[in-house]
Amino acid sequence: MNKKLFKLVSTYEIMVTLSTIERPVRMEIFKSLEDEPLYRARIWVQNTYNLYPASMNTDDNGEDWHNVHSSDQIDMEITTLIAEYPELITGKHYANENDFVDYVKSRVAFYIQMIEHRSSD
Repeated sequence: MNKKLFKLVSTYEIMVTLSTIERPVRMEIFKSLEDEPLYRARIWVQNTYNLYPASMNTDDNGEDWHNVHSSDQIDMEITTLIAEYPELITGKHYANENDFVDYVKSRVAFYIQMIEHRSSD
């Protein structure tokens, strides 16, 4: 089995606006140790999830109290959602890291436009 080994070389964070809310997007850049100009990425967007644990919100009779809840910030990986081609995940040749980061940022921008377009329909 010939699998390439990648090393995390950089982490970037940009702020994006989704539905008037600014959220950080984290981009992890990996570089192949065997094939120098080969880069790949993992992209994460932060989202808020409101959770209402059922076991903590009911009494012994099963009545719903609705008083225990939490709002958690969770990073959701969106790499496969924004990848135009699988090379973003498996590896893509670029002359340098800056060019690859620009490519990743363009894919993030496209993803944001898609989300905004869907929410306006």
